[in-house]
Amino acid sequence: MTQIIAGTKTEFAIDSDILALLPAQGCIELQHDAAGKIHPFHTHPVDEILVVIAGRLTFRWEGGERICSAGDKILLPAGTLHESEALDDAIYAIATRPPATIAGNEER
Repeated sequence: MTQIIAGTKTEFAIDSDILALLPAQGCIELQHDAAGKIHPFHTHPVDEILVVIAGRLTFRWEGGERICSAGDKILLPAGTLHESEALDDAIYAIATRPPATIAGNEER
């Protein structure tokens, strides 16, 4: 059964870098990874921006590795091979968009 539960307004801010990635119609994903969660190496056909809200994660990509924590932003171009591992409970926001293109050029 559908319910509407009355509440009070809470503060909620969205990073401007994430808002800039939103398409005219779309969404932002909020991800929670428990400590030890691994997203094995993979790619996406879209550009992504991740903003770490809480916790820490090890982020790896071809040619690099970094421990990211609250406040860090990860700018991930489409097709980038990457993986992550939560070092403790990690919460992060993810926004996606089609790959950027150069005017007059259909490919990156």
